[in-house]
Amino acid sequence: MKHNQLNRVLQGTLLLSLSSLIAKILSAVYRVPFQNLVGNDGFYVYQQVYPIYGLGVVLALSGLPVFISKLIAEQDDELQQVAIARQLWRMLLVIALVVVAFLWGWAPQIALAMGDRRLTPVIRSVSWMFLGMPFLSVGRGYHQGQYLTWPTSITQVIEQVIRVSIVVLVAVMSLHNSWNIYEIGTYAMASAPVAAAVATLIIILASSSLIKASHVPKSLVSNKILLKRLLVEGGALCLFSSMMILLQLVDSFTVKSALVDSGVSSMDAMQLKGIFDRGQPLIQLGLVMATSISALLVPSLTESYLKGQMVEFRRQFQLLLHVCVAISALCTIGLIALMPQINQLLFSNQQGSLTLAVNMVSILLASQITTYSSVMQSLNRFSQIVIGLVAGLMVKVVTNYVLVIHFGILGASLGTVLALLVTLLIVWRAVPAYLHWNPGSKFNIKLTAVCVIMGFSAWTVGKLMTVLVGPGRLASILVVGISVVAGIIIALVLSIKVKLLSAKEMLLLPHGKELLKKLRQ
Repeated sequence: MKHNQLNRVLQGTLLLSLSSLIAKILSAVYRVPFQNLVGNDGFYVYQQVYPIYGLGVVLALSGLPVFISKLIAEQDDELQQVAIARQLWRMLLVIALVVVAFLWGWAPQIALAMGDRRLTPVIRSVSWMFLGMPFLSVGRGYHQGQYLTWPTSITQVIEQVIRVSIVVLVAVMSLHNSWNIYEIGTYAMASAPVAAAVATLIIILASSSLIKASHVPKSLVSNKILLKRLLVEGGALCLFSSMMILLQLVDSFTVKSALVDSGVSSMDAMQLKGIFDRGQPLIQLGLVMATSISALLVPSLTESYLKGQMVEFRRQFQLLLHVCVAISALCTIGLIALMPQINQLLFSNQQGSLTLAVNMVSILLASQITTYSSVMQSLNRFSQIVIGLVAGLMVKVVTNYVLVIHFGILGASLGTVLALLVTLLIVWRAVPAYLHWNPGSKFNIKLTAVCVIMGFSAWTVGKLMTVLVGPGRLASILVVGISVVAGIIIALVLSIKVKLLSAKEMLLLPHGKELLKKLRQ
């Protein structure tokens, strides 16, 4: 790869990482005010159908565009790139029409399988977003294949801003219009096709060369071969990108039904599922912190691999893993230690704090799966990732209903953690031996000590502050704020004292040289 082309790849990676960070933060944060406005039962309705929206986003944003960009980059000239892009668009349009027809026609059956037939209009409302999938996935993939990432970045952020704004507006309007929770869910989910339509318009305007190109030759790839690659390679990328969404989808089909079958009333089951779903924005924010900061290191990791500098590649991967594990572990322990107070602050009460605390372990496991899987993709080892993800998903499917029957809503958190643990073990075993993570290493011993001390300190500060200022929601702002600051300071001081990251690893960080000089002063 030429130097200027490599620079475009690395700059594009940074731009995509930044836009993805903004979009993910928006996607996580808005659910807190939404839940506050519509309550646990309204949040339950929204979250039951949300995984369907999430799968649509994966297809249009992170899964198929990556696969399509690879296909585009494989072509010999621009006309062949246009030819295969148009060929893919026709295929995906047929698939999109089938998906929309299925979701619309089978919405009553899907809603019934979720344990609530009244979810039918909510499912139908979100189904229309899949019509934008062929335009968005092909448009984004086409530009990424030419090393242009701004169309993806801009449409990603604009799409989230529009959708989040509509969802929050619907929640506010529901207070003045006395809508029931299913009407709220239907109108809120309508934000997805509206946002997709705007993003589609932008992609079409940005893809004039793809649309207006004339005298385009026939694609050199047959429909049969292309469809096979779309299903196998594209499907693998989509599966990887939708790991957490698929686990949520299993919850949508099993949790409420299991609660009702265990003797809980339907209304109470809705409330409990809504409480369980409080954990999703917290997990999402935790994963954003763990993966986005470590994503700053991915461009240099990619550059080392492309240049064949394997010693440097191993060093940078070790740093990438250390940063990811450290941030995700500290986030996980901090959230667990302060979960009652955080629950009180964000959602006005402490219901389900144990369930949410257990679910926070997902941050630590999922972030490591993401890190290992990203490196496995760079080594073109897709099959092992797929095996691990499918195995984890099957564990969730098989155990979730039984766990909820026996342990109530806590069982859903246990099912998620168990599924992610199985996936992590399989993916870890598939990673080349020279990249293996050693649980007994000095780094992990130091990190464990830092996490234990930080977690206990934050928990202690939280308890003392609650005694001093009281348990109310307004008081919890002060409690959580001081506890979090105390935890961060303690974690930073201890990490420096025990030299959690070595001097060589510090130098690999962005601005690491300047940071190391300050620490040595």
